[in-house]
Amino acid sequence: MTKDFLLDKNILITGATSGIGKSLTKYLSEHGANILMLSKDESKLDVLYDEIVKKYNTDPCIFKCDLQKLNEDSAIEINKIINENYSGIDAVIFNAAALDKMSHIESYDLATWEKILKINLTSIFLIAKNLIPMLKESSNPRIIFTTSSVGKKGKAFWGAYSVSKAGLNALSEIIADEVESVSNIKVFNFDPKATRTKMRSLAYPAENPNTIKEPLKLMDYYLWMLSEDSSSSNEIHIEYRSDKFR
Repeated sequence: MTKDFLLDKNILITGATSGIGKSLTKYLSEHGANILMLSKDESKLDVLYDEIVKKYNTDPCIFKCDLQKLNEDSAIEINKIINENYSGIDAVIFNAAALDKMSHIESYDLATWEKILKINLTSIFLIAKNLIPMLKESSNPRIIFTTSSVGKKGKAFWGAYSVSKAGLNALSEIIADEVESVSNIKVFNFDPKATRTKMRSLAYPAENPNTIKEPLKLMDYYLWMLSEDSSSSNEIHIEYRSDKFR
């Protein structure tokens, strides 16, 4: 890919201030994209915004949003702000997710269950359904979901997180089946595998983080998914492999 192949592309990233989302925000800005950063942490958003404006000649935007509290009206408001400030949207990368705690189902409390499903699944549904009409106007639109192996096969103690990722897998397939035959939208559901993030350290506290790949190792995958090269792919579910882009 050329260094500026994303020049003037408008890309919304959820969970933009940490982990994979933060790496994506910086890396795609470096390639010319205007990143619409969504996070609940306003101070981190401000710092990241200032860094991008200083380093890159792009037009970023901040969305301070707690996905646990997102409703239909606030999802519509996101669309309104994009319409008022940009010519449209070219991609959305759903990166934000919460794990909260790991527990037996018999001791899993309802409040945590509902919180995780709201952040990891319902909020994505709300944002996606409202962005699809705008994405259809782009020349090379993308919807990229972030999944996990525990979404394909349920695993003890992963509770609502595992259920939310299984639901996300189904949602990605539904949206792909609905839009890919009638628009240019391409849908991907990406499993980054073990990556050095705060969530990973929460799930595996005894693991040595230095043995786990950094988020930057994933960037070639995202560049490919966002590029025209991926338009002919018949795959929805994509898994990280260390040898794919060698």
